[in-house]
Amino acid sequence: MFHIITWQTCQQREVALKLNGKVAIVTAASSDRGSAIAELLASEGAAVTINYLKNKKNAESILDRIESRGGMAMVMQADVTVKASVNKMVKDTIKKFGGIDILVNNAHGTIRRKTFEETIWNELTEAINGTIKGAHNCCQAVISEMQKRQWGRIINIMDNIVNEPVKGYTSHITAQSALVGFTRSLAVELGSFGITVNLINAGFTLAKKTPHAPPRIQKAMAEQTPLKRLALPIDIAKAVLFYATDLSDFVTGNCLSVNGGKTMR
Repeated sequence: MFHIITWQTCQQREVALKLNGKVAIVTAASSDRGSAIAELLASEGAAVTINYLKNKKNAESILDRIESRGGMAMVMQADVTVKASVNKMVKDTIKKFGGIDILVNNAHGTIRRKTFEETIWNELTEAINGTIKGAHNCCQAVISEMQKRQWGRIINIMDNIVNEPVKGYTSHITAQSALVGFTRSLAVELGSFGITVNLINAGFTLAKKTPHAPPRIQKAMAEQTPLKRLALPIDIAKAVLFYATDLSDFVTGNCLSVNGGKTMR
């Protein structure tokens, strides 16, 4: 349906900067990046489902922090590559909170460092399954609920390694690259339902367990950015918050780079 919007209606329109009354699912929320996202969305008023695969202790710690600040959340174990597991998570979220408005696809497959010659096909498909299959399952499970509401936010997260490939990560880079086309395709299909679909290109992010990067490498990488530092989990979380609120309601199919200017596109 084509909507005629006048200047007067633009002036009268209220911009919702908070997420009061909204419900979000954050996959792989027990990770450092995922926990920052879940906690920030909750602090802005959203009820959050904290998804985890194995780290129940971390997930419950996040729940405790959110609830101690007066927020609403629940912990849900689910393997996003298993459709039945995802469907149960979504069903339980709707039962507890009354719906789903925001989906953050933060999960990805196991990252293995191997040359292309050493990589077997099963390792490539495992990486693809962990990233694209998980996003596919989660999106399919929430779309009907978002369509009912004529409002939804789907936010996918990929790594900056897609724009600056590094030797030995063919499987991971291939899987992450697929998120670009996936995001754009969904944006085209779902826009008429008031659902936006966007992508965050996350720079190398400092975490408690930052893999494959000793301090000297981290320092060198930070020096390559105009802002002279690496990303923190909260930097990615703030980009998610932008896409989740009405500040971005006319933005879809877009990729926002949060990497301190490491890549400019």
